[in-house]
Amino acid sequence: MRKNLVTILALALTIAAQAQRDTIGVSKFTAIYRYECKTADADGQPVTDSMYIAVQTSGGIIKSFPYEEYDRQKKGGSRIADGYLAAQMHIGTIFMNYPDGRITTQEMLYPYRYQTDEALEKQEWMLTDAKDSICGYACQSATGKYHGQTWNVYYTGEVPASIGPWKLGGLPGLITKAADAKGIHTFTLYGFHQEDTPIIFTKYVTWIVPDGHGKFASQRVDYQQMKASAFLAYKKKVLGNSRYVKNPTYYAPDPMKTFGYLENSFNSAGDNVRSVAGVVIVSNPHQYQPLELE
Repeated sequence: MRKNLVTILALALTIAAQAQRDTIGVSKFTAIYRYECKTADADGQPVTDSMYIAVQTSGGIIKSFPYEEYDRQKKGGSRIADGYLAAQMHIGTIFMNYPDGRITTQEMLYPYRYQTDEALEKQEWMLTDAKDSICGYACQSATGKYHGQTWNVYYTGEVPASIGPWKLGGLPGLITKAADAKGIHTFTLYGFHQEDTPIIFTKYVTWIVPDGHGKFASQRVDYQQMKASAFLAYKKKVLGNSRYVKNPTYYAPDPMKTFGYLENSFNSAGDNVRSVAGVVIVSNPHQYQPLELE
């Protein structure tokens, strides 16, 4: 009976989850990037994880976020399992210059949603001589350091927007490819859509959860507020521990014992994804490869 209740709950949650959202701008285009990360599985075997990222911009604000979220925004509806890749690859939703002069990042790490804050720093680039054609655009190259990583990038003046994937930007054109010096992380422009789409900022979510008396209740779920440096240190401590790839919830309470339920949903590949209040529990973790080192 308990397992059936959990299954029914997951179905209810898929329908009933809501969020408090603000439209903070309207982007005239969306750039889509393929993000690849070279890492290793629990047995130490090399694997390359990949996912897609959408980037929007309006009025100086830049939003970089998982493609699945962008797709849901356009088509409507919500499916917990669609957030699995972002959870597995530790990619959040990033707002550059929102609020003014700051970077706000929202990311899920079981069992909470986190929101971090940091200063928006000017990125220094040295232009180099290499040229390439990427996604049909003529591109120039540059290299620079950001938060402890050296990045080699290509950009195109054919799209005069000083933006790029993740937190990268500040060049005289759209970044079309970016790779760290060790070749672990690579972002490559995959598509560019001329379209008007809202830039949405989620303040909090409202979830339907068991009330402990056989009924369901609406519960507001806020983001845990942290400084970006503190959250990065926490991720390194938790995800960088060798136990993580063997037991991805070793550092947190058992979900059934603590929350009394588990949500089950299925992603597009038909894989079962577990979560609590919409926060995905990674079932197939790989070794953590931080995008920033400091």
